Amino acid sequence: MRNFAVRHLAFSFLQVLVILFVIATESGARPASIRGHVSDCGAQEQDGWTALKTDDGVLFIWNRKDLSFTLSIKGHDIKPMDSRENIFFAVDGLPFQIQSLPIGNFAPEARKNKLDDKAILFAHRDWESNFIADELLHKKLAVQSSSVSLANGSDGLIWQFDMPKEVGGEAKRQMYLTRVSKDYVILLNSIINDTFPEEFVRKFLLDTINTLKVSDSPIDVRKIQESIRKGNP
Repeated sequence: MRNFAVRHLAFSFLQVLVILFVIATESGARPASIRGHVSDCGAQEQDGWTALKTDDGVLFIWNRKDLSFTLSIKGHDIKPMDSRENIFFAVDGLPFQIQSLPIGNFAPEARKNKLDDKAILFAHRDWESNFIADELLHKKLAVQSSSVSLANGSDGLIWQFDMPKEVGGEAKRQMYLTRVSKDYVILLNSIINDTFPEEFVRKFLLDTINTLKVSDSPIDVRKIQESIRKGNP
């Protein structure tokens, strides 16, 4: 099982950005039937994820110790990147990351101080973007942010910044969408370039996060797999 304890989410995405573009265009990439890093698609994995093929994309399932959720990723051609610590896909060529991070990693007093979701999301943005600027890019970032109301009424935060030419390759900007779920921040991350403009990426991230379903108990992957096979995802 993988440990997702203290990890800056942006670091891994910057590391594999170029590789993702290779995967997105490689003719020999794996098909969209994905079992991720869950070894046997068994019921109620405690800290594993899987992505099951559906008629319109994949159903992403992640069981963590105290957070279990699903996301529907829509696309015709969805390819995973093999990584034991990170979760990356190329969705019709668009590099895409899913992550979740305990709030205690960046705001240990959040609950004690009764921070609301908006304050937690801004705290995460500052923590993450400062790390990118100071430790990765060694350049000050002009971060642009906008709060959004998600389909279920919860608060979300979209933030983005320009990628330096020497780092970003084809990527002109990085865009993040975050929301709070229980004691975690769930993060979706992608890039903006000539092929995938800002409005397209923004809509894709919003459409995806709006499919989020959180379970009060570990999700039975095998049961969902059977339901999909019967045509009832």
